[in-house]
This record gives sequence, C-alpha cells and structure tokens, in this order.
Amino acid sequence: MTVLRGLGIAALLLAAAPAVAGETVTGRWGDDTSCNAVFFSADAPLTVTNYAVRWQGDSCRVARMYKTGDTVHIQALCWDAAGERSVPVSLRPHGSGKITVTWDRARRADLKRCK
Repeated sequence: MTVLRGLGIAALLLAAAPAVAGETVTGRWGDDTSCNAVFFSADAPLTVTNYAVRWQGDSCRVARMYKTGDTVHIQALCWDAAGERSVPVSLRPHGSGKITVTWDRARRADLKRCK
C-alpha cells in the first residue's frame, strides 16, 4: 500500500512539472540590434520563459504550451492599454541557434539566440 501511495505521489509531481516543450526555446532571441537593446525598449528581443513571453511591446503570460514536431506552440495571454487578449505564438527552431517566430498568426521573424 505504501509503495502504491509513493508511486501516486510521484506521478502527481511529474504531471505538475512545467512543459518540457519550452526548454529548447527559452531565452532571448533577436537580431544584432535587438539583442543589444534595453529590456523594455520597443526593439527589445523576444524573451521566452516557461511562464512568460515578451516581444515588440506585448507582455504576456503563458497560459498553455505544447509541442508538435519541432514547433513549440504557446497560448499567450497578453495585456496592454486595451485589456487582455489571447495571442497564439509559434516558435520553430531551425539551424544552429535560430528560430522562426509566428506571433498572432501575422508577424513572422527569423531570429537568432542572443548571447
């Protein structure tokens, strides 16, 4: 009985862990200009964590993150002066240290990992 209880607790802890999908895309992404920009400036780099994403004036909370193939999909809840809205974000790594970003189904960019 104790063994089953221990296995049940371990399963719950693993289920509550952050999504593994975000580990390869977390960090700062941009071009030469944005990688050297100040964090809150208009040309700041794309910043991705397991819990938040920020790019080009949008500050967002990660509501959901999942992976299909090589692409990481994020349902981001972003807020600004107009209020909160849901923004779909897709991040597809390619090449060495590069990523393709689709933001709100419209904005696309090919970025490199900032050093």
